[in-house]
Order: sequence, then C-alpha cells, then structure tokens
Amino acid sequence: MMTKARKIRYVVVFCIIAVLLTLGGLFDLSLAERLYSPNIVMAQVLEGVGIFPPFFIFAATFALLFFVIDEKKRYPLLKKILCAAITAVAYFLYGFMAINETVLAVFWLNCTVGAAAALVFTPLTLFLMSKVKADRRKDLAIFLIFASIVCVIADILIVNGMKFIWGRPRYREMVVDDDLIFSPWYHLNGFSLHGHHSFPSGHTASAGALFVFCALGEVFPNWKEKEGFLAFVAALYTITMAFSRMVLGAHFLSDVTAGFAISFVTYAVARYLYFKMQSPVHSAIDEGKSDETEEPSEVPETVEESSEEDNEDALEEGSMVSEETKEEPQEQNA
Repeated sequence: MMTKARKIRYVVVFCIIAVLLTLGGLFDLSLAERLYSPNIVMAQVLEGVGIFPPFFIFAATFALLFFVIDEKKRYPLLKKILCAAITAVAYFLYGFMAINETVLAVFWLNCTVGAAAALVFTPLTLFLMSKVKADRRKDLAIFLIFASIVCVIADILIVNGMKFIWGRPRYREMVVDDDLIFSPWYHLNGFSLHGHHSFPSGHTASAGALFVFCALGEVFPNWKEKEGFLAFVAALYTITMAFSRMVLGAHFLSDVTAGFAISFVTYAVARYLYFKMQSPVHSAIDEGKSDETEEPSEVPETVEESSEEDNEDALEEGSMVSEETKEEPQEQNA
C-alpha cells in the first residue's frame, strides 16, 4: 500500500513539473541565452558520465543473474555466458554513447572507448555481485529487474522515441547555425535523424533513474526508513545534471523538466505495478517458494488412504452389528 508520505511527495513533484514546464514555455530561450557557458569543465565531465546510472543498473542486473542461475537446470554454462555477454554489451554501449555528443565523437574512438568500458566495468561488476550474500541475491535480483524495466522504458523507449518525433533544435546548434529557429517545447517539428534532439533530455532522464533506489524498501525492509534520504540524493544529482545540460546549451529548461518527468512517472507507475500487482518475476526467481508448494502434494493421498481405511472399518463394524441383531431373535425364539 502506498504510504501517505509517498503520496505527498508524488503530488509535490508533479506540481513542480507542471510549474517548470509552464516557465519553460515562456522563458526557455531567454534562460538559455543567459546560462550558456560551454567551457565549464564540470558540465563537460557530466556530459560524459551522466548517462552511466541506467547502463550500470542494466549491467548489474545480468551480472547478478550470473550468480543466481541454478546449476542443476539445463544449460547453466550457456546462461552464464549470456549474462556476462549482456553485461559487457551494456558497458560497451555506455562508452560508445558517452563520447558520442562530445567534440571527440569519431566512430573508431567511440568503439575504442566502448570496448575499454566493457573490459574495465564488466569484471568489476561481476566481482561486486559475487560479494552479495547468497540469501540476498534473489531479493536483489527482483529489485534490479524492476530498476532495469524503468530504465529501458524511460531512457531507451520513451525519451529516444520522443527525441526523433519532436525534432527540436538544441540551443548550441542554433548558435552555430543561424538558419535554425527556436521552437517551444509544445511544438512538434517532425521526424529528425540527424541532430535536433533537444526535447526531452536523455541525460536528465538517466539521472532521474536513480529514483528507483527509493524502492529498495520493497524488498529490503530495513531500507524503508531511508527512502527520504535516497530521494534527496537522487533529486540533488538530477538537478545538478539538468543545470549542466542547460549550461552547455544542450537543452532548454523544458527539455530537462520533461526528461525528469518521464523517468519519474515511469518509476512511480512501475513501482506500483511491479511490487503491488504480484509480478510473476517474484515466483520465477524465488525457487524456494516453488519447492514449498510442490512438497505438500502427497498429503491429499494420505488423507484419501486414511479415509478409505476408515470406511472399510466402518463397513466391517456395520456388518458385525447386523449379524448380531439377526442372532438375537433366533435366541429368543428358541
């Protein structure tokens, strides 16, 4: 059941989103002109590392599943290789995309950085997941699968899909190309494959993915009291990321607001559906529960056997009583 404190937080967040989108519709361009400072080093660093959270969450999910796989079932080695491969691919894509929007963006360099990220982070993540206690792995896997669902839906499907549909020019694109005209966030410019992907902000959506850690209390009760602190840390990182994107001229105020809104709403809906609607993932991972449900299957048989024996005894007793009653009149006649 959703707590009252969480409901209040949701209402506050949705009100803030509405206000910021309204302000963005009025002052996007003027804010971008005042904030534009593309030489700030911290903002440039965040441009490279800012998309790391969803890639780490997705990679960590399969790294943990590597150790959850049951050795007694079919093809355990193949499943482990597949999990490790997916972990490596996730980090390769992170490295490839992290450098994609910088001035160093060249295909061969993107591939090199992606391969380096896979070689460094894959064994490190597998090592970290191996340190998780065996009795905690299934619960953590349940949480990470939820987090991965949020990241895939929000950051990959919704955000990137809207970028191509909106086709909104970035402010820094407008600075170098006088032919580009500013358009408000509520105006669709049409499908675009080459640039013009300002709305919504993918980096801010990636930062907003950290809110999934507020759901740790769903599987680890001792984390419920820390939900407020986790929300504060996620909000602080998201605000920092959003501001850095505006400073670089990569996004307008409405872009970063929409990016966060998509990530947060996806998290809130997925949290309710995943944990409150009895997701089948629980039973799929928790093998112990399935074993417990299979063992009592022999009980009805014993009950049936005992009932049959009782029926036979009752019939024998009934037949003996009837014979005795037949003998009594014969004795009286004699």
